[in-house]
Amino acid sequence: MATQLNSSQQGMLKHLAKEQAHFNLLERYYDGDAPLPEGPDAQSRAYRRFQRKARLNLAQLSVAAVRERMRIGGFRTGAADDENGDDVARRLWKANNLDVYSADLHTYFLKFGEAYAFVGMKQGREYPLVTIEDPRQVHAVTSPEDPSQVMAAVKVFSEGGLHHAYFYYPDEILVFRKASDSSPYDTDNWVLDEEASAPNPLGEVPVVKFSNADGKGEFEPYLDIIDRINHMILQRLIIATTAAFKQKWVKGDFPTQDPDGNEIDYNGLFEAGPGAMWILPPDAELGELDQSSMQDIINAVRADIQDFAAVTRTPMHYLSPDGANQSAEGASLSREGLVFKTEDRIARATVGWSKVMSLMFKWMGDTERASLLDLEPLWKPAERYSLSERADANTKFQDLPFNSRMKLVGQFSPAEIAEMEIERAGEQIITAALTGGAGGQ
Repeated sequence: MATQLNSSQQGMLKHLAKEQAHFNLLERYYDGDAPLPEGPDAQSRAYRRFQRKARLNLAQLSVAAVRERMRIGGFRTGAADDENGDDVARRLWKANNLDVYSADLHTYFLKFGEAYAFVGMKQGREYPLVTIEDPRQVHAVTSPEDPSQVMAAVKVFSEGGLHHAYFYYPDEILVFRKASDSSPYDTDNWVLDEEASAPNPLGEVPVVKFSNADGKGEFEPYLDIIDRINHMILQRLIIATTAAFKQKWVKGDFPTQDPDGNEIDYNGLFEAGPGAMWILPPDAELGELDQSSMQDIINAVRADIQDFAAVTRTPMHYLSPDGANQSAEGASLSREGLVFKTEDRIARATVGWSKVMSLMFKWMGDTERASLLDLEPLWKPAERYSLSERADANTKFQDLPFNSRMKLVGQFSPAEIAEMEIERAGEQIITAALTGGAGGQ
């Protein structure tokens, strides 16, 4: 077996290397480490520290606003005609801690525009293992006809003084390694590790790709707006720092030398202080310059933040403290836009999570539950109602069946509804027993 990478494998590595700069830039914006606002070319370290204070992290807020509303409560499968979801699927989800790790995948998905999940079966485990992968380490080749179908994939990472490259195919998984003294994306010097390589019993690539709208992050098309906001904040900081006190001036016919011929230092003579006294010529004039107004800059920054909120459909209360004071109608409209966007992201993520669950059942040999046609994630509603709103609506929809009312109006998860039905059945039995006992007496 050849030990060098073939042309297809080299192409995947090159594509992954090409994406690094782009993904790292998005990561910088998300972490609040956006490129510094424009300044002098020969700027000092002190000025660069000053520039860093001008950065406002809006990117992370635009991602969090959507991610917080993307929660899965269970799955339906072809093996269980249960409105509250399949118990086996729920146990697999919990066993992989996906209530937590799914949020990590959604962060990658919303931040970079794509994310990956790997599904495998480790020796000694009773259930498949799902791992959430950073798209900076993974590249997948998808089918032109069906972009959700992964034809081949590679994961590159460094560990233990070596670079590792795992290539996933429908029939096998190949592992290559090389020393870490060169870039992991160089295509030379990779050696196949035959012992670590293995056949793939699934017959399909155990890699699932999640793709956001247009393959872009939530804030990616609007980096210029973030740069503009940071630039204007920098101008405000400059004005606040350099014009903190009004600049004073003195005008008059002042001698340049004292009677002994020494140059007069007026900076020392006109020092401000409680006990200071200035001796001035009769025709001298005193004055001070007006402070520069920052209100226009503050208003400009606020307008730019509103623009960012509009294009990303992020409610203003996420981005600005005074956004909570907007009108009820304006708050409702902005929340509606966020709900519509979140529902779109949920629909896109549904494709990936259905595939993840299908692969888990396929690893377990449960072909009935693995059918994609019958798999459906049960998402929690993107729009969350307050407790008082739910209580009020519940009294108005008593004609709805209990299960539907708890799901649509109460917004409870499938697991919570299942527990409530058990408790409800128990209460009915007790009530019937008490009623029957009272009638017998």
